[in-house]
Amino acid sequence: MSLRKRQGKCRLSATVTTQTERMEGSVFFSAQNPTGDMSLAVAVGVSSGHVSQPDREAERWYIAVVMHNTEQACCRKLEQQYMSGGCRTLAFETYVPSQTEVRVWRNGRRKKVERILFPTYLFIRCTEKVRKTLKQQSPFIRHFLKDRAGCPDAFGIYPFATIPDSQMLSLQRMVGDAETPVTIDPACLHAGVKVRVKGGRLSGFEGQVLHEPGGRTAIYICIDFLGCAKVEMPLELLELAE
Repeated sequence: MSLRKRQGKCRLSATVTTQTERMEGSVFFSAQNPTGDMSLAVAVGVSSGHVSQPDREAERWYIAVVMHNTEQACCRKLEQQYMSGGCRTLAFETYVPSQTEVRVWRNGRRKKVERILFPTYLFIRCTEKVRKTLKQQSPFIRHFLKDRAGCPDAFGIYPFATIPDSQMLSLQRMVGDAETPVTIDPACLHAGVKVRVKGGRLSGFEGQVLHEPGGRTAIYICIDFLGCAKVEMPLELLELAE
């Protein structure tokens, strides 16, 4: 065989190998890959409607009930309990809404403390399967809050209460960026006009306006099962939201 033929075979082999590697590497992407890379389904001419993908269990915000004044400690325990070699061994997210306040004692001493907005509650975003694992392996979780307004199953067991992602994101934004204390009103407030904050750290935040005693105004959001979170906001910083 001549040198030119051997080189031609080498180039052909390299081309086939490269194409095979590209197809193998695209097995992990769907037919409509947001990165723009070609997927295996597209490469072999199969439409996305014919590609079977395993069902992924939905993640929801569950409400774990723990002992009073242990909310943040329990949060740290969960983080440490499922960490190995710097990697998380179980997929979940935790959140304890709190704000730092300065309290003045009788002797005049000032001290910064963390005020828990929802005492005894630890919010955990995970799948139902992970929730069961956390309950079984974490004795400091007393139980998970149930939705008493939901429909019980054939055995009379009510579903677990879950908070929509949109409400939790709004709560995290309010707690994280509010420049005045956030308070929780367990009562269901009457819906007011929808407004948007146009200045300060909460600029762009949307909620309902509430007229407080003394001519003050506040903006609030509703959280399923828990009531409303509100924060005082000057009227001049509010505008109507379309």
